[in-house]
Amino acid sequence: MDEMDAKCNIFRERAKFTYQDDLLNGKNPDFLVYESGTSRILAVIEAKRPSVSLDNAISQAIEYYANPLNIPIVFVYNSGAFYACTRDRGTIKIDNIELNDFVDEKTLIQLIEGDFDIESVPSGFSISRSELISKFKKANTLLRKAGLRDGYERFSVFSDLMFLKLKNDFDDIGETSSSIDKICNWRKLIEKTPIVMGAENFHIEDSEVQTYLEDTIKKKLREVYGDVFESSLNIKDENILIQLIELIESIPFKDVDSDVKGDAFEFFLRNVTNGNKDLGEYYTPRHIVKMIIKLINPVYGEKIYDPCCGTGGFLLECFKHLRTNTDITIYPEDSQEVVAEKKEKKRVIREESIFGREITSTARIAKMNMILFGDGHTHIRQMDSLTEVVNEKYDIVVSNIPYSQNKLENGALYDFPTDKGDSLFMQHIWKAVKKGGRMAVVVPDPFLYGDDTYDIRKRIVAESSRLIVVSLPRGVFNPYTPTKTSVLIAWKKTNNREVLTDISMYIIRNDGFELGARRRPLAGQSDCNKFLMEYNLDKNLRNFSAPNSLDVVLDDVIKRDYNLFPFNYMEHLPISSSALSPIGKYIKERKEKFNIDFFDNVDQECVILSVTQNGIYSGDFISASELNELNQKYKRVYPGDFCYNPHRINVGSIGIVPNIAEYMFVSNIYPVFHINNQNELPNYYLLKLLKCQEYRTIINDYCLGGARADLKLDWLSKIKVELPSTETIETTTDLSDKLDRAYNEYMRLLKQLS
Repeated sequence: MDEMDAKCNIFRERAKFTYQDDLLNGKNPDFLVYESGTSRILAVIEAKRPSVSLDNAISQAIEYYANPLNIPIVFVYNSGAFYACTRDRGTIKIDNIELNDFVDEKTLIQLIEGDFDIESVPSGFSISRSELISKFKKANTLLRKAGLRDGYERFSVFSDLMFLKLKNDFDDIGETSSSIDKICNWRKLIEKTPIVMGAENFHIEDSEVQTYLEDTIKKKLREVYGDVFESSLNIKDENILIQLIELIESIPFKDVDSDVKGDAFEFFLRNVTNGNKDLGEYYTPRHIVKMIIKLINPVYGEKIYDPCCGTGGFLLECFKHLRTNTDITIYPEDSQEVVAEKKEKKRVIREESIFGREITSTARIAKMNMILFGDGHTHIRQMDSLTEVVNEKYDIVVSNIPYSQNKLENGALYDFPTDKGDSLFMQHIWKAVKKGGRMAVVVPDPFLYGDDTYDIRKRIVAESSRLIVVSLPRGVFNPYTPTKTSVLIAWKKTNNREVLTDISMYIIRNDGFELGARRRPLAGQSDCNKFLMEYNLDKNLRNFSAPNSLDVVLDDVIKRDYNLFPFNYMEHLPISSSALSPIGKYIKERKEKFNIDFFDNVDQECVILSVTQNGIYSGDFISASELNELNQKYKRVYPGDFCYNPHRINVGSIGIVPNIAEYMFVSNIYPVFHINNQNELPNYYLLKLLKCQEYRTIINDYCLGGARADLKLDWLSKIKVELPSTETIETTTDLSDKLDRAYNEYMRLLKQLS
């Protein structure tokens, strides 16, 4: 930013050239970013006070600066949020994740030339992204061929070898000393392979690759790093090991000033194990992690803890955040005192800031992840976190806890003894937070309202000065689990004078990706980014409105037994210009259960119906006595009844019972109801509404349940609909009659065919 320096590419409160200043008509941008050595402006940056709306700042930056100077990228930020967009408010993405921080000049140019949506390869690789993924997948295939069927085993072997390769190519990884570097030497390992010795002079039976790797290199690494490195690679086939080493050797690195080491490591984790469920439990989507860390904003000097750290995703993002936002870069002009101060800050970040526990041996993956990103692994331990209570030790606790674990031990160590994992992990976490500290934890939704977690919810509410519930969409953890989750973020009171007046609740429906198994990226701005923009510490400046967000008065939460489920407090209403009425006003539940005593003839034919996305169909035709012998319970339904699958109604599994037989039954888990006034609300009109996309979104919001959706009939009854006009009722009734007659004729012909 030294404008006297010819290399300066950022100008403050003015343009670089007079003719550009003239186009601004007296307006002064905070910062303009240029392509070095040119007049081309890449981006405008507007820095605002916390009290200024970022949405207004975007409009101002586009109108005053981006449009007059033809600037393609706009950055706006205040102390609590950051936003980037194109001049026409388009989304900017890297690797399918919305840009949520500043990037360097080279990346800005790539974004502009790549239509603001680029797939990056870690900047240290000199090959294309597709080539890199191809090599990683080939490595994964070789490891499977070697007999390593478990994802963790494959990743462990790859990580050990990648560490050696990166340690050879970069001199700032982990511990460095002449003795370690002489022994833990990738080049010496390569010298023992066919690519150096020449295939014609290489005989597999004489190979020293495995013995040198196991007995020399791995032995020394374990001496230095302890359990970070496995005792054995578990590859018995020397030929496969050599192929794997040569494959990793073929991955070219450039000498760049970047986090290429850690990027490569994380890249393998995402692209090879992402989709393999044997490692899915350890991986929290990176864009969710980034959103959480952005909000809690770790600062230098704070101690950060994750009791269920897995591969270290949360801790790694915190570590990178601390390094990026702490002044630790040493410049030639720095005095000795300043250099010493920056070195001490770097040491504190590496050695005194990051703490983690993980019950599985995945802890060593977390340690290696941290080492490759510049260390910070010192305080990551493999242990059961619940066995050791932590009392107000950490400024920040972040985690994605194991979901719905039962029959756990160590409950007696905590204030609310139980064997339920959701309660125990949250008790452990909240106890570990210092007064004045904060936590951000991904929890399964039943934690928000379940009886098992009432006591710890009540305590968290009572001891918090600020509390946020961020509801994540069902499917955000696909393909690993469909569990519906939320992020619970809380600031612990420093003293009793602090008062919690309300609780913020925010609904994220679009996290930037499709919610199916493939999780393909979506165009446009995600709700994750909107949340970071719209949430403000000052309640008066929040851009909150139902059904996306709401500040709930504390007294309302207390009255409802500390229930933190957002839709206990807000309605999701359909877009309508007319008055709306709750469905419950027009329906009556049917609860008539199967009873063999109701049948004079036990050979009476009965039909069991199935409920699908395409409607209700006949299943098995069996006698009443056979139905009575089945273990499952059934309830009777009648033509015209509504029946739905409570676990799949969010994807359209609801229908109207057709006239198939006199005695029709459905599983007892299916809610059944009929409309008591079809003159006002016809059957097929309501069915069409409940199956349309708008109402499926509303239904999804009202679904309870963690591992799978569960829409209770009393929640369905709360949904409001616009009543049809007289003309619509007449048309719907006429079409319904025709449909019923057609179905009856179909069933008559089908029976004749049988």
